[in-house]
Amino acid sequence: MDPLPRQASRLIVVNPQNSVLLYQYEDDRRKWWATPGGGLEGRETFEEAAAREAEEELSLTGRTLTPLWRQTVEFTFRGQSIRQVERYFLLRLSQHEAAVAEGVREAHRREGIVAARWWSLAELETTSERVFPDDLCGYLRGL
Repeated sequence: MDPLPRQASRLIVVNPQNSVLLYQYEDDRRKWWATPGGGLEGRETFEEAAAREAEEELSLTGRTLTPLWRQTVEFTFRGQSIRQVERYFLLRLSQHEAAVAEGVREAHRREGIVAARWWSLAELETTSERVFPDDLCGYLRGL
């Protein structure tokens, strides 16, 4: 069966200490870490979806999102093979902004998100855990 086509916007959320926010997902006894974000809805552009995801997942509105890169990945989630075109956007937080809004925790659980964590570049370079996108460290060094 051909993979289900999907488009998604992903957020590289960076705090003032230059750590990046990742969510831990769990599916069929597999666990991995990935950036916040989600699929485009209706006729949304990648930019509109990124802004919506920043509001839904982080309660941040009216923020400047800097386009970074685009990639296509194939993966399986909840038994479905998916071919996803992704656009990544940088979102820098100030010292006083929270990372994960309390009101979204139940929505996260429904999406398979079991944890949220800030990662330093050093931690990402040495972890044995699965992290997406595959070359996140390389992208972060470029920022």
